Amino acid sequence: MKRQRRGKKGEVHPYQPRGSATWWIRYTANGKRYRRNTGKVNEGEARIFGANVARMVGLASSDGLDEKRRLLEIVRELVRDIPELESEATHVMPAKHFPTAREWFKRELDTMRQNGSGDDRQLKETSVARVEQVIDDFLEYLRAQPVDLADAPINRVGAADVSGFLVHYKTKGYSGASRKFALARIRAVFGRAVDRGLLPVNPGSVKQVGRLKFDSASIRQPFNTRQIAAVMSAAAQSSEKWLHLCAMLGLFTGQRAGDICAMQWDNIRDFDGPLATIYLRQQKTGNAVVIPIAKPLHRVLKAIPKSGRKGYLLPEKIAAAYHEGRRRNFIRAWRDLLNGIDLASLVDVPTLAKVERTGTHGRTRYAWSFHSFRHTCATHLSGPDAHYLLGHRSEDEKRLGQTAQYRHEDLWRLKKQLDAIPYTAPANVVRMVTAARRKTQENDSVVTQPRSVLPTARKAGRAARSG
Repeated sequence: MKRQRRGKKGEVHPYQPRGSATWWIRYTANGKRYRRNTGKVNEGEARIFGANVARMVGLASSDGLDEKRRLLEIVRELVRDIPELESEATHVMPAKHFPTAREWFKRELDTMRQNGSGDDRQLKETSVARVEQVIDDFLEYLRAQPVDLADAPINRVGAADVSGFLVHYKTKGYSGASRKFALARIRAVFGRAVDRGLLPVNPGSVKQVGRLKFDSASIRQPFNTRQIAAVMSAAAQSSEKWLHLCAMLGLFTGQRAGDICAMQWDNIRDFDGPLATIYLRQQKTGNAVVIPIAKPLHRVLKAIPKSGRKGYLLPEKIAAAYHEGRRRNFIRAWRDLLNGIDLASLVDVPTLAKVERTGTHGRTRYAWSFHSFRHTCATHLSGPDAHYLLGHRSEDEKRLGQTAQYRHEDLWRLKKQLDAIPYTAPANVVRMVTAARRKTQENDSVVTQPRSVLPTARKAGRAARSG
């Protein structure tokens, strides 16, 4: 075999080593000698390949920015055309150009706080705090891996890391709904990285982690008629006098605990009129609702002395503390009251009443809690009225960004449904309301009739009876 000629310094020379079926090239760049396998079995194709490499070597030694950009394009073409170079493709775009997982997740969280999407959504601080907790837990999990993935380039995080985090969350006792929420937030952040071209696929997508099933069904149950009577009787006999009024507000308004604690006497309109209402802006949804006051609730509110009709409907120590984040007084009082009643024995069908907590972050779930008043109220309302009172919006309203506005006749219809909720006032509450009503009538009669008229009226009455 003829001996192959060695090329001049700086040239790219193709050659075929002994025993090799493919052609190679050798060249010198920046004072170093290189040999590369072209993967070509034809000398002509190998020379074409060598010409491109020679051009790359020449561009690499130039100072022009346009020539270096052309060099990058040639490198990408070579990587795409030659499978043998796939293992070296990562060196074309060094990892230092990718943001770390911590940088990217924190950047997206700041965008959420500042509402950088350009729309008019107003995220609640509690919602942002919940997303921040998920991101912090995910980054802490990545940091605890054998290789610190939290401070590694974002393309180092894979589907196995996302699945492992969900398993970690499950062992800590988080419910299925919490794990489903965490996966959705992680998937959204990775999705924006895919849109920016930083990742080829989303590690949190269904194709990567699989179609997961989370047990997110709630065991919460509404109260039946017997349970309502038992709870109302226990609340009326409790040493915490505010519990009965709170139960009445929960049953006949269907609002959440936070909204009930926010109700004030100034929000009541036309209290002594035929259609008394409570104006409320729900804290969770931001919807403004006007709630007609049902007859049983009106009687309880009427029994409160006029001197006490100011500020919050509930005692100041309960309502103000709830809004300041100190909710233990409210939650513990209701939990002790409901645990003292055997509610499971008052249902006809065996029902799971309690699920014990697991892990360090799990919580005990109960079938009946104060929120059950909201479910109970919803079961006695028609579809549109339930959506309005509970703050839920129909599909058309969601699409148009509107909330239903109720007219006067709609409020009368809603009041009739609230009046029909099965309720029997406890005996001590009946006596209290009757005594308050009698006292109010006596005060009204004394105020409306002059003193000189009262003796004359009594004499006339005696004369009529004797005659």
